[in-house]
Amino acid sequence: MSDVPSSDVPARFLRLPSIAERKLGADYTAPVRLDPRVLEQMQQTIRELTTKYSESLKSQVGSLFSFVEQAGDGDPEARRQLYAAAHEIRGLAGTFGYPSIGRFAHSLCGYMERYKDIRATVMRFHIEAMYDALKPGGADENLVLETLASLERLTAVAHAGERSAG
Repeated sequence: MSDVPSSDVPARFLRLPSIAERKLGADYTAPVRLDPRVLEQMQQTIRELTTKYSESLKSQVGSLFSFVEQAGDGDPEARRQLYAAAHEIRGLAGTFGYPSIGRFAHSLCGYMERYKDIRATVMRFHIEAMYDALKPGGADENLVLETLASLERLTAVAHAGERSAG
């Protein structure tokens, strides 16, 4: 005999849409119908988190500047902290409505992964691109694509003749 008490109340399992599924667009239909009150509460929570993230993102991006010179001079702790902060921005920015900042953070992380010796100038330009994308009009898709291409060219010039670490 089981120690688990039995119940006559049937259990219902709901599969809530993930944030990734939310990104699929307004036409996405969840496989389970949610109670509208639960759905509204979820949406309100996401709006509140987005507002809080928006408020902190500018300071997060600004904090990256404090690690640039030391990381560029080969300080492993500064490099680790810069990478960790950029990686966090890369992971969250798109989720909360800042995909261009996430793309610039992704580019910075990729740069730091590819090269053993990293340049302060290259990192600074990545961070300035993130900072500029926070400004009104700074997230224009064409501008983002042009800036990403420019960052790739800058990296190529800064590391001409070197082999990447990966």
